[in-house]
Amino acid sequence: MARTNKKLSKAALSKCATRHNWGLQWCWNYERMQASGFAWAMVPVMKELYDTDEEVCSNLERHMQFYNTHPAGSSPIIGACCALEEDYQTEMSDSLKVALMGPFAGIGDTIQAVLVQALAYIIGASLANDGQFALALLVTTVPMLILFLLRWPLFNWGYKRSTGIIEDATGNSDFNSLREGAQILGITVVGGFVPSMIGVKLAYEYSTTIEGVTQTVKLQDTLDGVLPYMLPIVMVGACYWLLKSKKVSPVKVIGIVAVVAFVLGALGILG
Repeated sequence: MARTNKKLSKAALSKCATRHNWGLQWCWNYERMQASGFAWAMVPVMKELYDTDEEVCSNLERHMQFYNTHPAGSSPIIGACCALEEDYQTEMSDSLKVALMGPFAGIGDTIQAVLVQALAYIIGASLANDGQFALALLVTTVPMLILFLLRWPLFNWGYKRSTGIIEDATGNSDFNSLREGAQILGITVVGGFVPSMIGVKLAYEYSTTIEGVTQTVKLQDTLDGVLPYMLPIVMVGACYWLLKSKKVSPVKVIGIVAVVAFVLGALGILG
């Protein structure tokens, strides 16, 4: 029988959060994705709420349904599920997972992949290129570590908000503004690194005689006079066109860039 009028202990919640934040994706699979990790994280909660193994297993089975979202975005979801399981609102707990895994995946992917991770790796690569390897290591690891440690506060926030996070995620315009702002900022800053990270220059030059004086004209200087860093911008645009419009895989795009660069370099066009 279910233990009514019982609140989850701090120990059970702590175990649930720790299991989730470390092991959500340990048993990731193509059929149910993160469901196994989610169910495993809920074991301490179910054992504290139910007396028999049959009840524990029956309720854990509910959490074996398809589930997939951003790992950090999943922390408030499982926190809210714990609050609902504590009140034995099992149907609401199942529905909340389905309703929130999409919105929180979008927010998590945008903040981590588009903004923090992209900027950290670009800055780290630039520092490593200048020989500052220790600083590059810090720049690339510390932001990711901070994002990971934030999963515990996010779990607690979800537990306290319970069903309120549905309104926060779907009805709060601040969440949408945060996601859109992070996307714009990330893309803008990444675009700003194009000139410094992509060194595409023309090696071709020609001679011209003006009033008896022979001058060597570098085509790269002429292009820079029209639009600085034109070639890196064109190269990024071409790669984006192949990826987005032609649906060419990233591996093939890398191969195409390597072949074109080798051929043009061998011909003396690129330097």
